[in-house]
Amino acid sequence: MTARRPPAYARKTDRNHTEIRDGLRQCGYQVTDMSAIGKGIPDLLVGKCRLRCWVEVKMPGEKLTEAERVFFDHAPGCKIVVTSLEGALEQLRDLGDGE
Repeated sequence: MTARRPPAYARKTDRNHTEIRDGLRQCGYQVTDMSAIGKGIPDLLVGKCRLRCWVEVKMPGEKLTEAERVFFDHAPGCKIVVTSLEGALEQLRDLGDGE
């Protein structure tokens, strides 16, 4: 029997990640937490009605990594960067909330 190798790196979430994820859920959004994947995939996949949007959570002043920039530049669909629950809700509402 071979021992399992630990992941190459442990993916940490930003301090505001849980507040934003849980807050969006409380506001009626379907939220899939993708943060454990890493490799440029945004932290959250958020949906409501017809809206599906990739959401990258950052602390204020943080920038996208190179892998995140590649995803944002090439993946189709809605993609936003947020630093707060209020900012996430505002951007999602501006997109039409899917309703």
